[in-house]
Amino acid sequence: MQPQKTLTKDIVVQNRSGIHARVSAVIVQTCKRFASEARLRTETAVADCRSIIDLLSLGARCGITVTLEITGEDAENLMNAITELFEARFNEDEESQ
Repeated sequence: MQPQKTLTKDIVVQNRSGIHARVSAVIVQTCKRFASEARLRTETAVADCRSIIDLLSLGARCGITVTLEITGEDAENLMNAITELFEARFNEDEESQ
């Protein structure tokens, strides 16, 4: 059995509304497609990315840096999927224009 792979990446929250309910739901739904475990960390809190309540409790606003930490066999694929969501600003800023 191979040891679990853990990846980390710092990401800046760029969408105007930060990590709110809809964004949290998108993250949770994305994580459900993968076996790996994902967490988001701020300076003061850690959230399980499979929990909307945990993600909301981060209070992550636009401009804050969060650390994405993923452990598991498909960690790289999940890292790419979540990173793409953040880079696309969860398609929110386009919708509000």
